Amino acid sequence: MKSIFIIGMLALFPFSSIIISEAYAYIDPGTGSLFIQVIIGAIVGVGITVKIYWYKLKEKITGMRKKSE
Repeated sequence: MKSIFIIGMLALFPFSSIIISEAYAYIDPGTGSLFIQVIIGAIVGVGITVKIYWYKLKEKITGMRKKSE
């Protein structure tokens, strides 16, 4: 009996967004700050990844490495 209930709930879950019309939710300033941090972190991560692979590609093309001091 319990498994039938769980299967029924899982079957109805995709339709739950159709039934709920409005939420009247509040998004606090901390949430906006979190989104900004995620966006900045993603931009910095992509920039560092491009930099690493750019230097590796440049090294393969030129066949030279920077001289160690």
